[in-house]
Amino acid sequence: MLLCIYFLVLIFGFFNSSRIMSWLTNQDMTLLPFMFPLSVFIGLFPVIPFGLFAGIMGAKYGPFWGAFINWTGSFGSALLMFLYVRYGYQKKGREFLARFQQLDRFTGVFERNAFIAVLFARLIPIIPSPVITIYSAISIISVLSFSLATAIGKIPTMLVYSFLGDQVFTDYRRTIITVLVYASFIGIAYLVYRRWQSPNTKK
Repeated sequence: MLLCIYFLVLIFGFFNSSRIMSWLTNQDMTLLPFMFPLSVFIGLFPVIPFGLFAGIMGAKYGPFWGAFINWTGSFGSALLMFLYVRYGYQKKGREFLARFQQLDRFTGVFERNAFIAVLFARLIPIIPSPVITIYSAISIISVLSFSLATAIGKIPTMLVYSFLGDQVFTDYRRTIITVLVYASFIGIAYLVYRRWQSPNTKK
């Protein structure tokens, strides 16, 4: 179903490429306020990939406003999904995790260091964001800890999306540099996480 939607969006973009480019290069900021709730909606219901939407926001509104829109949508949708699962399905989720000994043990390690675990999971975007959100909601991490870890952890990725969107049509060299810097950041964050995880896993 989702692939069909993406295919239709691709066709729409292909046949309306000139209009889309005209809108992107237009300095009109009239629709800016509507982009914030739209970004939350797309974060919850990805009718187009959120990364693509985030890049478009960077291309249209620049790195600052683009990043702010992207962060609002990514954080807002994660928080809404967390609250929905936490207060609707946490008990069933805990019962499901308890069936698997290794997963239940991992959950125990996760819950002892939940803030750091969520923070690194957001900084290193390997695991899909909804998986992190749902798993966190099933665990005992507090709403405040989840919110802070997610709010902080989402910043680098959303900044990169907006910078890439802003630069991809104007400065390919900066685009390459941005990608390399971000890749290095992810690598360093992963190494730090592995060093932190090793002693905690043994406990």
